[in-house]
Amino acid sequence: MSGGLRVALGLLATCAAGLGCSGDPSQASPPATSPPPGGGGGPPDAPCAEASDGPALPQAFALNCGGCHSAHGEPTGGFPDLFAFDGSLEEFTAQVRTGKDRMPAFDEQKIEARDIEAIYAYFASGAPPASTCGGGEVAPGACSGVSGEISPLFPAAAGGEAIATTAADGTITLEAAGRVRGRHEREEEFSPFQPLYFENRSYKFIVEDAIPAGGSTVKFTWLPHASASESQIINFRCWYTGDGNVFHSNNGMERITSTHWEFVVDRNAREGREIREGDLLEFEFGVFLDPETVEGRTSYYSDTFRYRVGSGALTPFDEPNEAALSGGDGTIPYIYEEPHLYYEQMALNIQEGSIQRFLEGRRLFHTDFTTGEHSEGGNPVFDEHAGKAGPLSNQTTCAGCHVNNGRGAPPEPGEAMATAVVKLFGAGASADGRPAVDPSYGRQLQDKAQGGSPGEGTATVAYTEEPGQFPDGTPYVLRQPAFRFSGLSAGQITRYSVRVARPVVGMGLLEAIAEEAVLERADGMDCNQDGISGRPNLIPDPVSGALRLGRFGWKAGKVSVPHQVADALVADMGVTTSLFPVEECGELQAGCQAGEGGDPELADEDLDRMAAYMRVLGVPPRRDTADPAVQRGEVLFSQAGCGSCHVPSMKTGSHHPFVELRDQLIHPYSDLLLHDMGEALADTSTSDHLAGPREWRTPPLWGLGLLEVVNGHTQLLHDGRARDLVEAILWHGGEAEAPKQRFMALPREDRDALVAFLRSL
Repeated sequence: MSGGLRVALGLLATCAAGLGCSGDPSQASPPATSPPPGGGGGPPDAPCAEASDGPALPQAFALNCGGCHSAHGEPTGGFPDLFAFDGSLEEFTAQVRTGKDRMPAFDEQKIEARDIEAIYAYFASGAPPASTCGGGEVAPGACSGVSGEISPLFPAAAGGEAIATTAADGTITLEAAGRVRGRHEREEEFSPFQPLYFENRSYKFIVEDAIPAGGSTVKFTWLPHASASESQIINFRCWYTGDGNVFHSNNGMERITSTHWEFVVDRNAREGREIREGDLLEFEFGVFLDPETVEGRTSYYSDTFRYRVGSGALTPFDEPNEAALSGGDGTIPYIYEEPHLYYEQMALNIQEGSIQRFLEGRRLFHTDFTTGEHSEGGNPVFDEHAGKAGPLSNQTTCAGCHVNNGRGAPPEPGEAMATAVVKLFGAGASADGRPAVDPSYGRQLQDKAQGGSPGEGTATVAYTEEPGQFPDGTPYVLRQPAFRFSGLSAGQITRYSVRVARPVVGMGLLEAIAEEAVLERADGMDCNQDGISGRPNLIPDPVSGALRLGRFGWKAGKVSVPHQVADALVADMGVTTSLFPVEECGELQAGCQAGEGGDPELADEDLDRMAAYMRVLGVPPRRDTADPAVQRGEVLFSQAGCGSCHVPSMKTGSHHPFVELRDQLIHPYSDLLLHDMGEALADTSTSDHLAGPREWRTPPLWGLGLLEVVNGHTQLLHDGRARDLVEAILWHGGEAEAPKQRFMALPREDRDALVAFLRSL
């Protein structure tokens, strides 16, 4: 189908959101009144029902298998089709219990035998039954409540070399890249980025593994971005002894040229024997750069890598641990010192074509667009980017909101916001479905102006306490925020939404998930009657205008990483790009007129660098996966129904331009869909494309347990009102009311176990 992916879904929410009922979003018209609470995401008056009297899927399937299969059992994102399984119940049970093809194993605690029998019977009965939604027949998985033609973000493979290849004789060749480090991995100064990290301090390396071909060696080739020293030999260290950073073998590499070095490992020095498949070969390079080609420091340590012989892939772990691979092959290793930098690392499988853009994009992320200064010491002023912020802004550097690439927080009562912003809305919606803009202030309250002048106004917060108790009598206290505005330059604000900065890890992987994998989970009409009715937000692409799946932002209002970056640049910092060439302000403000015309302040090449940085940020690994309390909490998380929205597993598609992001099994704990979270969490917005005031995108949970060490707080939800994980759960309502009640009904020990599981993510 030319131009997009046809999504044959219902019309209910389209009508409610004011996009018209023609099925053609180009004919949209604004609603006469604001959409109802939740934006029309709930089930219709006539509930959906199965059109067949055949076997039905038990709830255990949705809770445990929903990440890889739709509500009706169809595979999503390239996972196996269970309707094609032709084995016996015993064979089916064995596969469920032991796992296969990266499917985790499910014990009796997770899926009971009777549920396996019901699941088997459902798939053995043949094609999934059709469902009736509001009187019309709808294909399974097609009850989201929206209609239109969604253009895939990446319609075809963009080329690029494979990360690992296998020759006809079985020899495996793996390519990867790295950056210089200040010390060894178990010491301080390993995780930070050294001064001038963006200038000629990256490298590519190649691993040629002949062991699967019957050979006896593993060859390493090191290819630095800049010339190595003419007087120093590059070190190659391998085979950890198990005592800190000590290696059994430390040798000089053979110089081929100043940018090409080789070393052949022909023995397992740790075990004193030949190399075998399955051996864990740890290695690192000792780097000496030519002072004629780089400024500043020239001698460095390197990343420490782990290669499982015969695998064709790097691993972050000493022992295999599929459960901890949150970001697939891009999952970063554990950080032994300076764990506050867990969100700062590049993906483990980063490639030569990405790494320099990543480093240069990081420089821009840390550049103050007023002064050009870098937020970290030892780096020069970036003169060409000075003076670009403003005239109005909230911050002047990306790192000002996303401290350590992490989560923002609301201010302390009475203080001004620093890592949170106030989104503003006008009445109704624009003709093309976009949120209406506040005519006096634009889309965001910007509290700073150039030269230290007052901005548009200041937002502060005060809290009232709301006590309650669990059914077992354990007390709790929630805090209800009330936001106040002062110093407003152009009148009162009535429609707004306070939103803290989100962590930026894993964004490239979320961008790489194929539209089908998300849309097949959409069930805005609740056709499977599980009380969960997630639906996609559909957003016009700021470049092409094509209707695309919203993926990023608290209400899934951005379609891609460049869209998210460009929107933040203009809204938070007043830096224009080709995507948003006009300064962010209301139509009644003179600044809008002054910002029209002229060249964008940030070139497309720099926007691409910033997007590359955010695309290949690595995802932290899970921790404590062998802890019985964590394992028990994971079961309880599933049984409570939390996984219906916080879907544990997704698979990325095959077409992303970054080869590192393709075909990865990841564990974001999100479906990227909008869900009605109840009146208690509603904002006072009119609409955010299809998202109503009560609807929020399911936030990914990966890295959640590192929040306190990364950002020094544990405040959660869109406005930071929850002070910890328990409070965040207790604020859930709407579609999440039933899972919340199940959590509340748990004994204290089980509640603690579920929280322990969340902290392991």
